[in-house]
Amino acid sequence: MIESARDLIADKGLFNVQIRDISRACGVSPGTITYHFRSLEEVLWEVVKAETAEFYIPLREAAASSKHDKSTQLFGFLSGLFRPDADTRRHWMIWLDFWSAAAREDSYGEWMNSHYEAWWDALTGIIEQGVADGEFTCDDPRNFAVSTSSVVDGLAIQCYSRKARISVAEAQEHLLRHVRGGLGLD
Repeated sequence: MIESARDLIADKGLFNVQIRDISRACGVSPGTITYHFRSLEEVLWEVVKAETAEFYIPLREAAASSKHDKSTQLFGFLSGLFRPDADTRRHWMIWLDFWSAAAREDSYGEWMNSHYEAWWDALTGIIEQGVADGEFTCDDPRNFAVSTSSVVDGLAIQCYSRKARISVAEAQEHLLRHVRGGLGLD
């Protein structure tokens, strides 16, 4: 059910999907959906949690377990955020809608804050280790992690929205240029 809901939300938009749409896509009755989920909001929560688990966590874990230098580790992690495949586009389409929901609903906003804290912690850890190893120069790794996540979000909007003016490859290059400049790798 969650997979079908993810595809529908990515395709139609969070605010345009109804329980009956999900039931039709799954080939089950609306009652089956409402038996497993109290509301459409609960389905959204499960979609966002599943999307996070399947998109961000593997990138973070791959970076954390990498035996490469910190530059390779960091660029691998960040490059994974911008790929030209359908799953990555689906991810960003869901997140674009979730940002809007989080701006209006406290519980979504709190969950998003927790997500960003974990994101920033992962980036900060890589940057701090790179500074300690002499690979990077950065006076404030946490601040740079926050600014980098902001660049990621802005680029995602610009390259994954309909009629985008920059390509995924261009977004990835802008991000890597930002990181190289900010960590003294130019």
